[in-house]
Amino acid sequence: MIRHIQYLILIFVLLFLVSCNGSKQAVKEEVQENNITTSPIEIENQSQPTIKNMLDSYLNKLATFDTDAIVDMTYPKLFYVIDPELYRQYIASMMNSSDIIMTSYETNVTKFSPVLRFSNETEFAQVNYTSKVNIQFLNNNLYDTEEKINFLYDALIHKYGQENINIDVKKRTLAIKKAEKLIIIKEKDTEWKFLGDNSKYRQLYPNFLPREILNNLDKEITVETQKSQKLERRDTNETI
Repeated sequence: MIRHIQYLILIFVLLFLVSCNGSKQAVKEEVQENNITTSPIEIENQSQPTIKNMLDSYLNKLATFDTDAIVDMTYPKLFYVIDPELYRQYIASMMNSSDIIMTSYETNVTKFSPVLRFSNETEFAQVNYTSKVNIQFLNNNLYDTEEKINFLYDALIHKYGQENINIDVKKRTLAIKKAEKLIIIKEKDTEWKFLGDNSKYRQLYPNFLPREILNNLDKEITVETQKSQKLERRDTNETI
């Protein structure tokens, strides 16, 4: 039973992009050659609709476990520290279980930060969203007693919180909700890529994220702030 609970939690962990299993030996990469500024500059408003379309596509790929697409849309420097093939295997394993099946995966974007562009043409934004996954137990021998169900329930609420877990014993279904974050990055001459944002990933960020992004994580930078910064730089240049 412990093995099955660990398996379930692994699936949820993978689904919510917090898996750092299979990490390579973390080597501090010198990624400063492109980090030519730490000051964000204003970006044109028309960029956000394009990013939102890409975000919708990415979340859809997560919902369908489109392994190749998920890997392709992931920020590639993540694979400096996580083995990409093992990452693929983890995602694919979620589609091959004879014990459970994911019946639905719903997301709702709750916050989209302004897009920041740096002088080296790197752009990035941060996204908050909620997710809800519904799981159907296929194996009738799995959690077939009240004691086992309660054991599973206790394990999951310990990890995700009681308000985010719902188990229907009769229908043998499980629903779990979670608040999620993503970082969206576009480097020069590349497409927008996605990176899970959580405590586990943040332990790895210094090994591969450009400095200008690290320095601007979670900053409450509004469009008005960006305009003010731009005016300040222009005034400084005119004074010089």
